[in-house]
Amino acid sequence: MKLNIRALIGVVLSLMVSTLAEAGQMELSGSFSFQQTNYGSSSNTQWSRRWNASAGYVFWDGYEEIEISVTDAFYRTQISGFEDTSYHDQIYSLNFVQGFTSRNSYVQPFVKVGIGQLNRDASGSVSGGSSPPAQYDALTAVLGAGLKVYLSRRVGLKAEGTTYLSGALLSTWKDNFAFSFGVSLYL
Repeated sequence: MKLNIRALIGVVLSLMVSTLAEAGQMELSGSFSFQQTNYGSSSNTQWSRRWNASAGYVFWDGYEEIEISVTDAFYRTQISGFEDTSYHDQIYSLNFVQGFTSRNSYVQPFVKVGIGQLNRDASGSVSGGSSPPAQYDALTAVLGAGLKVYLSRRVGLKAEGTTYLSGALLSTWKDNFAFSFGVSLYL
């Protein structure tokens, strides 16, 4: 089942903007992560690059937030004579974020849960002639935890670990896990 998550995100974003005049505030965030591993030589590597952009409506007390998020990730594995694969993921999600301190605190730990659409394009081959599915689209559950550090009332830093659960199975949390750092602006 392919949920039209983009249309859902558009509706939620328009509701967030229309209610901004109330006591809450908007949070705009961007984050990035990069990882590379070499296996003995420069021809045997694995690397990934991931960026994320999100917009959220933080309710009046600062503990709860509704967030829409877009993630773009690219993974490449090259192991001479064994594997040469590339994966390009795009994830669109709608999340509920629960903070544990008010927005008046300088540090706020948080958790999030949501629903998303994972669109994956893959290419390459593995020894024995097999190759990954060329395209994979799936509805996914989103889980995350992190820490916001407020530098001022308008700017903050954000560290977050997020996983996208394939088939909404908790046992798949390690399959699509990433840790990233970013910046948040509060309007």
